[in-house]
Amino acid sequence: MAIRAGSGTLILENTPSVVAYGAIGSKREGEGPLGGCFDQLCQDSTMGEQTWEKAECRLQKDAINVALKKAGLSPPDLQYIFAGDLLNQCTGSTYGLRDLGVPFVGLYGACSTMAESLCLASLF
Repeated sequence: MAIRAGSGTLILENTPSVVAYGAIGSKREGEGPLGGCFDQLCQDSTMGEQTWEKAECRLQKDAINVALKKAGLSPPDLQYIFAGDLLNQCTGSTYGLRDLGVPFVGLYGACSTMAESLCLASLF
């Protein structure tokens, strides 16, 4: 629950936290300065898939599976998934996460999608 502390500020009664994350990248990310920070690296930029859209779906699926494993959770433990991507109508997120059976809040904020997801999820 949040308490208003002005027109644009909310104070959260319970401090939200990140329990786990899944960082997935391709060969190029692995070669960069943060290469050692990824949980999983694929040798090509399409994750072995035939299209970019399928690769985006695979990224979403792999990232959530890594995060769930690290947290010791399974899909029924989740109340909602907040996610987004840059494909039309959050295609990658929708198709990549639909098999989990968890309510999905699709977000599109272009470069701000990650921050938007974290802010909205913390309010839930």
